[in-house]
Amino acid sequence: MKINQCVKLWRKDINKFAIHVFGFIPTPQQRKIFDALALPSAKVTVKAGHGVGKSAVAAIFAVWHCLMFEDSKTILTAPSSAQLKDVLCAEIGKWVNQIKIPQVKELIEVTSMGAFIKGRQKTQFISARTARKEDPSALQGIHAKHAAYVCDEAFGIHSNIYEVARGALTSDSSRCLLIGNPTALSGYAYETHNKNKRLWSRLTLSCIDSNLVSEDYVKEMKLQYGEESDVYKVRVLGEFPSASVNQLIPRSLAEESAKRKIHSSQYDYAPIIIGCDPAWEGDDRTAVYLRQGIMCKKLGVWYSIDNMTLGGMLDQFWTKENADAMFIDVGWGAGIIDYLRSIGRNPIPVNFGGKSISNEYANKRTEMHCELKKWMEDGGIIEDDNELIEDLTAPEYYFQASGKKILEQKKEMKKRGLPSNDLGDALALTFAQPVYKQTARELFAGNNSHQAKKNWDVI
Repeated sequence: MKINQCVKLWRKDINKFAIHVFGFIPTPQQRKIFDALALPSAKVTVKAGHGVGKSAVAAIFAVWHCLMFEDSKTILTAPSSAQLKDVLCAEIGKWVNQIKIPQVKELIEVTSMGAFIKGRQKTQFISARTARKEDPSALQGIHAKHAAYVCDEAFGIHSNIYEVARGALTSDSSRCLLIGNPTALSGYAYETHNKNKRLWSRLTLSCIDSNLVSEDYVKEMKLQYGEESDVYKVRVLGEFPSASVNQLIPRSLAEESAKRKIHSSQYDYAPIIIGCDPAWEGDDRTAVYLRQGIMCKKLGVWYSIDNMTLGGMLDQFWTKENADAMFIDVGWGAGIIDYLRSIGRNPIPVNFGGKSISNEYANKRTEMHCELKKWMEDGGIIEDDNELIEDLTAPEYYFQASGKKILEQKKEMKKRGLPSNDLGDALALTFAQPVYKQTARELFAGNNSHQAKKNWDVI
């Protein structure tokens, strides 16, 4: 069959395109997605478990759309640049390299953030653009006879991104694919399976029905979390959880915060706050962080440090940094707090499970981490420390039946194979309550200026 004849066939059948061009044999689940996307003006929304081949589907559809139609613009988007570059764009590059037909392979050129048809860079291309709620304009102005959006990890994309993208999907030949793990119980992608479901072709990819996922994985997840757990529902069945499961601080936000530049004049007016999260198990770390305005820095991280030694170091930090306040997790820091009080310091104990200031949060720890996230969104700068970034981005959150947001506990993180996020907790402690900078008179007036209060409240 000649190429021209093949193109006519491929435009109508993405499955045959995948087989002929890449030698890729779609699973029955993947076939259903390709069949739905082949229709003009297709709007397809897919909730999927882990490992069912959703990245391959998204990449092959993007390449198909780019190759099959002149004046075509294919936009890839995801909640983070890492997801786009390291997963989706890398997947596109992998499949383009595996094209079996030389005449087709020579037409397309891959870049680090997309691909294009040679000689038609401005009219026939694939472009990756991060879906950040702070800048939805990145997806505006996409005008083409054939426009397509591929939204990976679609349930983590903010609704205002979809509002911008929707304006480009008005023509009869436009297409849209939303695909990802169904971690949210609100937002635009969620509504495509609920309130707006009649406007979309809806598919669910369960690991149980996929020949790409081993039975051992399903059994392991069932054993570890239970069939009724939200983790099993999301990661195995591809179903919505009972409570929304999501990453509180996206890696893209943490990486952006670490890259920001700072000058001392931007923070030297602010109070100096120290947070200490003492270790409570052998493998956990004791961490101490300082924050002043939009600046923060690590003062120390230790394994198996005793209370007296740590108390002495905290006393030194207090003097050296001229701190205005020090917050310590009371759970495993009661001895340290007592020591500091015995030498005239006034540390403030914080109960992670205690009541939050705002009714929006289920406990103090959740409130502090949410305030930390807001600080990062408003320009807060963290050190370029992969250990800290991993700690900040590890915890997930969900909503209780009462509607209050709650951060997962450390023991829940360990069940997922993650270490305790001690560095993140230490930095979060600096948001326990508002602190005002002390004047020199307040610091040094009278002999009782450093004496501890007789009665102190845990916050």
